[in-house]
Amino acid sequence: MDYRKVGFWQLVMLALLFNFVAQTIHEAGHWAVYETLGRGPVWGFSSLVQIWGNPPPLHPNEWIATIAPDGEKGWLRLGSSLSKTEEIIMLAAGPLASLLGVVFGLSLMRWNRNPATKQMGLVLALIGSGTMSLYYVRGFSRMGGDEYFLAAHLGIPKYTIDIPFGLAFIIAFVLGMWVLGDWRTRLKWLGAIMLGSVPAGLFLMKANDLVQAQVNQGNPLFRPLLGWSLPVVVVNAIACLALWIWWKWANKMHYSSMKTAG
Repeated sequence: MDYRKVGFWQLVMLALLFNFVAQTIHEAGHWAVYETLGRGPVWGFSSLVQIWGNPPPLHPNEWIATIAPDGEKGWLRLGSSLSKTEEIIMLAAGPLASLLGVVFGLSLMRWNRNPATKQMGLVLALIGSGTMSLYYVRGFSRMGGDEYFLAAHLGIPKYTIDIPFGLAFIIAFVLGMWVLGDWRTRLKWLGAIMLGSVPAGLFLMKANDLVQAQVNQGNPLFRPLLGWSLPVVVVNAIACLALWIWWKWANKMHYSSMKTAG
């Protein structure tokens, strides 16, 4: 069975679910540094829970005040602040985690012999590299983000960070699309990935805003679990369970077709 021959709507579902996984991989890079240093973060779907500008948090004693490079005042939901060196490591950890996630996906596609696993690896790689490629292409006209703060701490232009990361993700995306073989298959996968990414992206943005607001209000249902706001843990657990179920089903279909052919 050719791992590239997967139904369009199956690809859409995989793309939707892997958007959650890819975003979590990125945030987990930052989270791991905070947790290792014992800073007690509260993480949302796509960022550390934080507030910028006015009004300030409802309970400022539970937040850490910070200043952006442009002078804007903000508050981070942390137990204690990072040193400059620690913050540099934390900021770099997110993009590096995303890149490692893409490499892992490509590795599954290249070396794993299970067709369902190869499909999932390639979808993960394309979602991660495609999303981050677009992010860095828009980077030249965008202020804010990890690279903005990282460049300010290092005293270097932001494009010196955007360009190498952007090129790495673009190369990975091209490699992922290239292995699909023909243009008809590539267009099918690209269309499915785009269709699955839109609702997932909208959900992540809206849900992250909701988490920020509810943590600020002290809603106990949004309390942290191992540094992640509880709804984030629940949604990601559901996504991983759905992917496992799909993997089991795809393998069952694969072995059934082999028996029939035999």
